[in-house]
Amino acid sequence: MVELIRAAKAATMIPGTPVINDAAIIVDQGIIQKVGTYADLGPTFSGKVMDLGDVFLVPGLINAHSHLELAHLRGKCPSGKGFVTWVENLLKQPIFDLDPEALESACQELKRTGTFMVGDIATRFAKEMAGTLEASGLFFVVFCEAIGETVPKKTFIPQGEFEAGLISVAGHSLYTTHRDVLRAAKAETRLKGLPFSLHLAEHDEEVAIMADAPSEFLDMLHARGRLLDFEPPGKRPVQQAAALELLDETTLAVHCVKVTDADIETVRQSGATVCLCPRSNEFIGVGRAPWEKWLASGTPLCLGTDSLASNTDLDLWNEAVYLTQNFDGELRFDDVLAMMTRTPAKIMGVEHLLGTLEPGKIAAFAEVPDKIHDLF
Repeated sequence: MVELIRAAKAATMIPGTPVINDAAIIVDQGIIQKVGTYADLGPTFSGKVMDLGDVFLVPGLINAHSHLELAHLRGKCPSGKGFVTWVENLLKQPIFDLDPEALESACQELKRTGTFMVGDIATRFAKEMAGTLEASGLFFVVFCEAIGETVPKKTFIPQGEFEAGLISVAGHSLYTTHRDVLRAAKAETRLKGLPFSLHLAEHDEEVAIMADAPSEFLDMLHARGRLLDFEPPGKRPVQQAAALELLDETTLAVHCVKVTDADIETVRQSGATVCLCPRSNEFIGVGRAPWEKWLASGTPLCLGTDSLASNTDLDLWNEAVYLTQNFDGELRFDDVLAMMTRTPAKIMGVEHLLGTLEPGKIAAFAEVPDKIHDLF
């Protein structure tokens, strides 16, 4: 069925294109056919008109980083007490007990708050998470997390065909995943033309471990029999990731809190995309990324909510509000919206389907809430 969707405003997110007032979007079979003003498209249109009234439409949001396997841990982990305390508490929780009801609730929350696609990290249940996300109606990239010291004999990516998304690979971190495992994981994504994700430079303990400096977190891991053979590279996390050739235009580097100006330039030159998770960093107590420098550098930026073990909700608009309210300097609406639409669409490999409102793309819309209107 062909229909015309009318709204007070629409931001197509096509670079250089202004916001459309009294917008009209013609859709056929879920695909955008035309975008313009109602004055231009309305008079000659004879099909069904859906007038949304005083709403501001933008492309459906893309949450670039989540851990939905931990959806059942909402409200069960301490806030603001630092990374070591948070991890110690997390490891006492039933982290590998999938809760179908909690997962369904999380998926509905994502959809209800305007998210149309999610980049999700799966430590154990990649195929199950992909199936859950597809059944929910969300588009997705599920990143099967590579962790540990043994390179698998089989492929990192489990077999499975999904119409709404795909499964790729992520490295957990530079210290919990052996360098050979990280190289192999990145190599598989390169071979298959898939995005690669990596937690990078998230906290001071990571910087210390990589530099062979005293680390309370490393002591905790040693006490658990982990990282006993780890050889510190004596480099900052970003520089080690670059040395291992993990950073390129298909890499999504997550967090990037503990970085220097040189680190920012290294990431920028690599072409990698950075996913900021501001509220998760605040919740755990690791500090905040130098958002202003990241934006000024021209590095592609995304937003993610991280897990419900390290955040209060999965609402990307709340992430945008927190970032905007705490940003030092000017942060334009277009910059923030790009972090949730066209930029993650590109790194996830779906820019031909999502991220902007233009002919040929999926008719995926989000409504800008009042809490965002009030900031700009």
